[in-house]
Amino acid sequence: MPLFVSEIINGLVLASFYALVASGLAMIFGVVGIVNFAHGDFVMLAGYFFYEFYVVVRLPYLPAIILTALGAAVIGALTYWIALRRLIAREWYTQLIATLALSVLLENIAQKIWSPNAISVATPFTVRSLRLGSAVNVSVQDLFVFAGTAICLLTLWLVTTRTRSGKAMRAVAQNRDACTVTGINIGRMAMLAFVAGTALCGIAAALVLPLQDVYPTVGLSITTQAFVVVIVGGMGSVPGAAVAAVIIGLVDALTAGYVSSAYTDAFGYAVMILVLLVHPNGLFGDRSQRGWVGL
Repeated sequence: MPLFVSEIINGLVLASFYALVASGLAMIFGVVGIVNFAHGDFVMLAGYFFYEFYVVVRLPYLPAIILTALGAAVIGALTYWIALRRLIAREWYTQLIATLALSVLLENIAQKIWSPNAISVATPFTVRSLRLGSAVNVSVQDLFVFAGTAICLLTLWLVTTRTRSGKAMRAVAQNRDACTVTGINIGRMAMLAFVAGTALCGIAAALVLPLQDVYPTVGLSITTQAFVVVIVGGMGSVPGAAVAAVIIGLVDALTAGYVSSAYTDAFGYAVMILVLLVHPNGLFGDRSQRGWVGL
């Protein structure tokens, strides 16, 4: 029983990380219409930003998280404005090749600046723990991950359902042609979606880096896991990404605890295949409406 509870906690930590990253990816696809294969590399860069702010500059933890999110958002905005906005009307394979090239570019930039070696960042909250029952401990950092994810997803939901810009983004995700007729600035909405998606990458990196290492090539595995979550949840559906993140996170943790960590990806892909056999568009996917259908 203690092992099971411990793996459930690990699974929820993974689910929180997946939910933040995949929600950003789903939002970008829903609003911008670009399948961004460099999404995990923004998480990687944000991890290095957090290292610089927290370890090198020695800022307190909360300001380091905020500046990391802002740094990731700025890099995301610049990337969209310089390159990706020109791909919106292009074919899918052009988007694929361009974002893969962007992934390689960001990876090489990180290697040049920070070296290929892994970096870990420990906070005082990593070693502090709370005891559950007689044999299960939960680190304070885990609680920060849970709380941070809940706050971010709640804020994202409020923004997209209660603000004018959020409603405009949802409208663009559902019917871009109608938005053009009604005067909604699609380019501005796409920029906001990309900034919000990369900011979520920054927050995810700052919350989870104290529990895991960051290195230049980690972006590929993050992107792969994020796509599994987004496909299971339904392409472009943020609520679907959140639900699928819990499923995939728990499957990964239980597989690592009871089978082997070498098979976590295989079990995740198996879940994805099973879901697609039953729901070809994902759990929350819909053929007629892309994006924020569940909100």
